[in-house]
Amino acid sequence: MEVIKVKDTDIQSALDIVKRQYGSDAMILEIRKKRKYVFGPSYYELLIGIEQSSVKGNLDNLESLEKAIKRLDAAVSALAVKEDELDALSRQTGFSKDILVKARAVPTEDWKSTLRQYLSGKLEFVRLESIKFQTFPKVVVLLGPTGVGKTTTAAKLAGYLLLEKNVSSGFVTIDTFRAGAVEQTKLFGRAMNLPVEVVRRPHQMQKVLAKFPDAHYVFVDTIGRNPKEIGKLTEIKMYLDELEEWIPVLCLNAGLRKEEMQKAFEYFNKVFHIEYFILTKVDEAEGISSAVEFMAENRLKTLALTDGQNVPDDLLFPDMENVLGMVGLSL
Repeated sequence: MEVIKVKDTDIQSALDIVKRQYGSDAMILEIRKKRKYVFGPSYYELLIGIEQSSVKGNLDNLESLEKAIKRLDAAVSALAVKEDELDALSRQTGFSKDILVKARAVPTEDWKSTLRQYLSGKLEFVRLESIKFQTFPKVVVLLGPTGVGKTTTAAKLAGYLLLEKNVSSGFVTIDTFRAGAVEQTKLFGRAMNLPVEVVRRPHQMQKVLAKFPDAHYVFVDTIGRNPKEIGKLTEIKMYLDELEEWIPVLCLNAGLRKEEMQKAFEYFNKVFHIEYFILTKVDEAEGISSAVEFMAENRLKTLALTDGQNVPDDLLFPDMENVLGMVGLSL
């Protein structure tokens, strides 16, 4: 017997093709309803058996078709149940249906463990002091759209290193456009007795580093930019290209939707090749499921979370269990 596949978006059209091309010799072995993508349009696939040595009667074909239709009805019912379960679980957890399908969290009663396992294989958390540098001082550049809290985050990181690790830092700001940006950085510097330098031209960057002989780290506070303005992002990189070594850290507001985070990341990544990440303003967000999904899908190394304005107290260094607990996936 020769087995042939016939595909069409309409089952009646598929049956007409079988009748027209293969006649009564064709025996319908199975009818399947499929999708090219998880939530894409569906189509029907008919498996047709052709007996060259004998001719099957109409009665046999009818019986095979009836069996196939029953299987199709059962499959359609199962798909409907799965879609309902996905909708309900997505609303319950805050995760998208897409990641629930990838994690194979539906259909299963043990969806929490399944989702935990999936996320655990993709999330990564590192400490700033564990990152290896070849040069000294170690230059950390904070990037992100306007208003994500880059200046305050830099101060929190410097405060943590000073109070918890007895490690000194310095601040460089190239944000001379935002009103009060330089003054805010200088205020943090005075409060912690840490040096602050303002750079107005790219060629000044390397000379400024020489003014931090005792600093282990230098935090560079950049201009907040609309990530869609690639030209503006390139201007920032002109300053950084003057340095021998630096690491970019993308800061994004936890209140953003996953799609907004993804777009911002893609624009910044084109220019700066982002590897490290800080999630800011966690205290202002209703939940961080979307942010965690974004972090997992892009395999970002998360350095910290910020959850308030207090410097340096409102800074969290999460591990896997901390973050999974924050999205309702505790053991």
